[in-house]
Amino acid sequence: MRRLYGNGIHRLRPRGEHGAITAEYAVLIVGVCGFGGVMVALLRSPAMQGALKAIINFGLKIAGVEGVHM
Repeated sequence: MRRLYGNGIHRLRPRGEHGAITAEYAVLIVGVCGFGGVMVALLRSPAMQGALKAIINFGLKIAGVEGVHM
């Protein structure tokens, strides 16, 4: 058990994989930021805003709330 604590745990992982998890997180973060940028660009377009307003108004009408204009 002693070798699992401290620097011993790094000896169990092959040398070629040191820092691999950090690189995977970096790629994931870049991908998520890119996806978020695309979503912001799409949601700022007038066509998407109109579609979202229509969906919200449709849902409100089904719920029985009328007279709400967005």
